[in-house]
Amino acid sequence: MAYLIASKQRYKGFIYMMQRFSNKCSHLVPTSDVLLMWLTHQSYPTIYAIDIKELEGDIEKIVGPWEAVEEENIEETKVLWERTFDQPYEKAGGAAIGSTVNIETPFYWDISDIDVNTRYKSMVPRFLFELCISVKLNTKMKQMEGNFSREFLRLRMVKCHRELKLDKPVSKFASDSWKKAWHLYCEFGTKGMIVEVRQLGGHCFKSSTLQQSVKYTWNDLLRAPSLTSDKEFNQRLRAVASITPPVQASYLLKCVPDRVTDDSGAMVSDVILKMNQYRPQKGRWLSRTVLDHAGRECFVIRMRVGGGVWRRGAEAPSTVKWEDRIIEIREGSWSYVSSSSSIGCAPEKVVGTATPKEPPKGCQAYWSLSTGDELLIQWDPLTSTSGPTFNLQNEQSTESVVKLLKGRQMQYRVKMSGLKAEEGKEDSCVEEDEFFTIVRFSEENPTGKATALLNWKLLVVELLPEEDAVFVLLLCLSILRSISEMKKEDVGSLLVRRRIREAKVGDRDWGSVTLHPSSYSPSISSPYLLPWYWNAELFMSSQVKDHIVNPPASNYSQAEGGDKLYERGIIS
Repeated sequence: MAYLIASKQRYKGFIYMMQRFSNKCSHLVPTSDVLLMWLTHQSYPTIYAIDIKELEGDIEKIVGPWEAVEEENIEETKVLWERTFDQPYEKAGGAAIGSTVNIETPFYWDISDIDVNTRYKSMVPRFLFELCISVKLNTKMKQMEGNFSREFLRLRMVKCHRELKLDKPVSKFASDSWKKAWHLYCEFGTKGMIVEVRQLGGHCFKSSTLQQSVKYTWNDLLRAPSLTSDKEFNQRLRAVASITPPVQASYLLKCVPDRVTDDSGAMVSDVILKMNQYRPQKGRWLSRTVLDHAGRECFVIRMRVGGGVWRRGAEAPSTVKWEDRIIEIREGSWSYVSSSSSIGCAPEKVVGTATPKEPPKGCQAYWSLSTGDELLIQWDPLTSTSGPTFNLQNEQSTESVVKLLKGRQMQYRVKMSGLKAEEGKEDSCVEEDEFFTIVRFSEENPTGKATALLNWKLLVVELLPEEDAVFVLLLCLSILRSISEMKKEDVGSLLVRRRIREAKVGDRDWGSVTLHPSSYSPSISSPYLLPWYWNAELFMSSQVKDHIVNPPASNYSQAEGGDKLYERGIIS
């Protein structure tokens, strides 16, 4: 509603500008928000005819949504708008229309009222919005006054991405027009931004001194007229920030290694052993902790590998039967024995399981999921050159048909506009093999709608609120387990049995800031300012402080069962 109110105000301003200056422009190009209001106005033909009666000759100069747009027409409209209102022509959610100037957003920008994951109390939704900052030098100041060549603007976030520093030289801006400084997509949890005016030091160009800083908070911007805030810096320049109302975005989840657990869900540790009065811990499960975009623990995934207990010099856990090597997902976070300890117990509530079954003829693997879905995998490495094929079946579901498409499909295709193209076609093909896109077909979406993307090797998923997180995670683990067994290789580092140190929460939280293509720059090389799946391996490696490699066997306790136990349970 706030966006529509702001758009209506801009539409009225556009009509007013057309009345005054239509004779100075052959065509007027509306921005997308103004166009929306114009089309809405036309949907009431009687009222529209009355309102534009005095503008009949001029209204034809407005460029419609399907008409060709020339760059010079956009520039003329921009000049008229800025001369009339002394405000930026384009704003967040209000870009100039026309296929020649529109740039596709780097990720799927959709709004849905459905969120099936509200059933999981451990999952916290994300909210994203578009942010645009435009800058103009003060007309009262001569550009030569002060040392403009040594001054620059820096953009930082209040929370969630403390490492972010986006710089723009002041000399890039002008006093006769507004220039777009930054165009971003931010998560609402970042709370706000800080724009600083800084000056480079003497002979050391890496150091700078703060001249002035101005803080914009998202709550203030949402309450501002037209969702816009105009602030001045020492009477030398102005910065106008505009946003769109936040909308719920995709969930982002990743699985990280954690300690081995027993049948009860407690980590195998001397600490737990002592708490249990030294009763041996029965059963051995490989464990993975599921973290969300902000590093919060959402689920604990456990994969059964061994049975029995460990007693020094007497007994050792043994590999369970193949059909007993189930995968289970428990909702919630670990219950640690103390606030300073990394030892704890898994949550009790089991929300999903995947059970291996005897595969039918022609299939190499068959998983039965608690969601009612069945995953069939076919692959003969001796005769097939295209890799395994995956089929999903669900006889219980009548609402939709689910398919697994190999690679980053539909809205998850990598859009490299404005960036250097990926080098090496062979490397790109290998990377595509690590991704699967989940597509649902229904009466509403007969051509299919991609609801999730998963990288089975890195155990990373992105899903729309309408897709079930537990279903996607079960699929991801089932695929990795099967491929590891078929290839006789630990392709996804499942044998790692210790928690990997993550980047500090708040330094560069996943998905907190994403660049719009118009803000790409060769000087910006941070993978976490682009969608994670554009370069998943590099992005995930930047999220941790430790590299995921198999630690030496001495790092694992004998009570866990030894490397051979887990190699037999996962690879063979």
